[in-house]
Amino acid sequence: MQLVTLTAPDGHQERWEFQTTYLALLSWYSYLKDTDNAKEPTHTAKLISKFVGNDITQVHMLLTYLEGFNNNLYSKLSLLMHDSSKSMVQLYFIMKSISNDNYLAHNKQQERERQRLINRIKQVTHNDPETLRRLTELTKLFVDGQLHYSKLEG
Repeated sequence: MQLVTLTAPDGHQERWEFQTTYLALLSWYSYLKDTDNAKEPTHTAKLISKFVGNDITQVHMLLTYLEGFNNNLYSKLSLLMHDSSKSMVQLYFIMKSISNDNYLAHNKQQERERQRLINRIKQVTHNDPETLRRLTELTKLFVDGQLHYSKLEG
């Protein structure tokens, strides 16, 4: 059983089961997205709010972080980075451009390289748009510098 250590602002720590943590964050995030029209958050979501607070950006970051484990996204990202000479930033922008019909290639050589990487991304994600969306969100955390230990310490 996987456990997640949660740390409250006052230093209090608890270890929660992974799936419980994920579902509580999902519920709390749904509530924070639309507090005016949202139904009352679950008891567990209220409990996790003591650890993660009310900042929807922080809650979304933690949710994306956990989704990476839930859907094996870290290994998919590792495969893409291992097989590529592109940086994480370049990979992110190529992933973002996959569903963007307005992408304009600047030269033929770069377009061939880009297309090879797109084919690899589609292979790794099994051409599933939802997996691509989640993988792109996870990659964005790395690109933005949000995914590092000092941000996750609480």
